[in-house]
Formats: sequence, structure tokens, C-alpha cells
Amino acid sequence: MIIGCSSVGASDTDIEPLPGGLSGEFEYIFSLVGKDGQVDPEQLSGIVDFVRSLPADKGYSLAKRRGGVGAFYAFDVTSDFSDFIGYSFNPDIPPYVTSPSSLQHQSWLTPETAQELRKMISGDSEVGSMHVLRGQDNSTITPDINTGAYYTYSQERLLAFLPDPAGPILVTASVQDDKSDIGRKGCVVGDDTNWNYLYTDTTGLTKEGFGWVNSFMYKASAICIYITDAESGTIRVGTFKWLNAGWSRINMVKSHHILKGIKRFAQDFKNILESPNLPEIDEIAERYRELQTTQEQELRQLVAPYLDALMQSQQIEECSDTFVSLVSSGKYLAEMDSQEIVRILLLEYLKGNLDSTGAGNVGYRTVHHDSVPVDS
Repeated sequence: MIIGCSSVGASDTDIEPLPGGLSGEFEYIFSLVGKDGQVDPEQLSGIVDFVRSLPADKGYSLAKRRGGVGAFYAFDVTSDFSDFIGYSFNPDIPPYVTSPSSLQHQSWLTPETAQELRKMISGDSEVGSMHVLRGQDNSTITPDINTGAYYTYSQERLLAFLPDPAGPILVTASVQDDKSDIGRKGCVVGDDTNWNYLYTDTTGLTKEGFGWVNSFMYKASAICIYITDAESGTIRVGTFKWLNAGWSRINMVKSHHILKGIKRFAQDFKNILESPNLPEIDEIAERYRELQTTQEQELRQLVAPYLDALMQSQQIEECSDTFVSLVSSGKYLAEMDSQEIVRILLLEYLKGNLDSTGAGNVGYRTVHHDSVPVDS
């Protein structure tokens, strides 16, 4: 997501508008979020067929919805559906494992939703049968590439698992109604594909001249369609997203900003799930449990070389003097919460495995990591 400033190059006039005919499907899906009720697969067939029929890497702008502008993007990922669910929707693996450039943290606020997902992943519930899950989560996104701001917000979510002759289908929808916490200053350190981010509690944007801005995500909504093609071993992913964000209740977001953000997610998601070196689901879950139960003092010792390496790489100089001072003085390390330390250490573990050379020492490989191709 990019808030508040135009980006050079692409503009909304460069993006073809979505062909008409899906507004009814959008409203039907959103009507199911946060409310009880059955899901009628027949009423989803139009949007599923649309996403399935598109060529890969296709993007469109969307008509405004709830005051937000929108964009759509479709791509393919080579993955078994059960593996995809096990890595991406497993409550025992944090979602940032498959969305490291998009999410800093995300957790279910409804334990029963997480428990139902565990049953599906463990095999207690058949993945290929009809399941409808609802719940609420809390999310914190990574710093925006353009403005440096990051946001925390809650949203209602729907997950509808549908059987299909070609393979299972998952339709998800999310709606954020209450505005986010105020935007706070963060920094993308070096290349975004290295997943190195710094966070502060200071409100505002880090982009020069905009430090004073009190920005918010006012409303966001999204629909994601995951369509299995068991014969080819691929999953088609189609994402429709709308966003109203900015300051003084003025939406500063354009469709090309949203499209860029979806592509940022898609590149990491695809390359992680398709990596031949991706650790097994149980291995990642076990590593995560180990880190969560590690004493805080030991966690700080483990993450210290990572921060030292950021300083030594000089990439941190792309951030403001505030970040450089916080890290170099040791104050940043002293004030990090354990959740953020665990995120860094788990992603360092993941980077080390994805690198075919096996190099992955915490704090060193992180500043040279280039094995995941880029977009945003």
C-alpha cells in the first residue's frame, strides 16, 4: 500500500478497467462477512469462472467501493492445495512466512476460527469438502515503500472452502470498517525483497516533508479467490482489493498503488511456495514454537548480530538519522518486543533455507539476500 504521494511511472490511466458484470458477486460475498448464513456456491460461480479464465499476471483497476479505489491481479503458483493451506492459513505458522513483505504480524482474535483451521490442516476435516469459517483478526502491515508508514487494524474475515471437479477452491473476504491505528514511522532497509524493516512508535510519515502527517487506513476490503487445477499442479490466485487511506479523511490512494502492493505480495508468495528448499510445514511450526518459548534475554542476544549487520551494510543509511541513531546506540535492541524479535529470527531461518547455498547465519546473510526475485 502506498499512501499520500504519487509514484513515478505507472498511473491509473495505464491500467485497464475490470470488465463489467461482477458487482453482484462482490456484494454477495461481502454480505456474508461478519454474519451467519450459508454460502451458495452457485452465486460464486461467475467470479470463480472469471478468475479461472484469465491469463496469468493480469491486472485491472476496479470501480470505487465504499469510498475506496480498487485493483485486481491474478497469478499462478505451483503448489498442492493442502500444502498451500498448511503454509498460508496454519495458525501454528505466522502468516508473514508466506507474506514477509506485506505483513509484520497477523493473528486471529477468534480462537474458534483458528481451531477449525487446525482441524482442516491436521486432516480431521476434509479439505476438499464444503467448509465456511468466519472470524476477526488483527493485522500490522510492513512499512510502505513510498511513505515509510505502517498501520495496525482489525477486520472481519470469511473463508469459504468449496469442492470442485478440478480441485478445491478457497474464497476469502475481509472487511475493515473502523479506521486503523494512526500511521507510525517505519523504514524499509535496503531492497524490499530482503524483508528487512524497522519500526518506531512515532506517528507520521518518514517521507521528507510529510513527517507531520496523521494518516490512517480508513476502510479496506478484499476478496481473494484460490482455484486449484489438480491436473497441472497449480493454484490460480485472484485478488480484488479496495482501499481508502490518507489523512483529513481524504483518500490519497490510487489504483496503481494497490496493484503495486498486490504484486509485492504475489512475488514473495509465489517464490516461497515454489522454492524446492522450503522447509516442511512441521519444521517451520516447530521452529516458531521454539522461538516463542525462548527467554527474552536470549532472544535479544540472538537478534543483536542481525542489527549489527544492518549497520555494517550501510543500507540503514537510506533510513532517517532517527533510525540510525536508535540502532547504533543499542536503544532499538533494548526496546524491541519479543514478537518482533521472533519475526526477524524466523524469517532469517527461512532465508537461510531458501538460499540454495544453505548460507543463513542470523544477521549476516540478511543484508546480502537476493534469492527472491523482486517486484512490489
